[in-house]
Amino acid sequence: MPHLEKLYKEMKPKGLEMITVNSGDSKQTITGYWSKEKFTMPVGMGGSQGSSTYAIFAKFGVQAFPTNYVIDANGRVAWRSVGFDEAGLRAALKKLGVQ
Repeated sequence: MPHLEKLYKEMKPKGLEMITVNSGDSKQTITGYWSKEKFTMPVGMGGSQGSSTYAIFAKFGVQAFPTNYVIDANGRVAWRSVGFDEAGLRAALKKLGVQ
């Protein structure tokens, strides 16, 4: 997660919007970790069937963690990876003009 926070802080002024989504940890665990690490990127919590987070997982077919998506300004998936691929993520952002 620190690598995502670093990317978020670097790219947010350049137009990047980021949402992290957690499934499986309690709200207390997540907020405690975010506070301890001093993360500023937003996080969605939950993942039980019927929750908005679960709906996100279902819509995008998330079956493994981490799964990363870049969504373009028109709401289309411009890039996807399972596992963290910083070079691929940066290349996808650059292609969309966020660099």
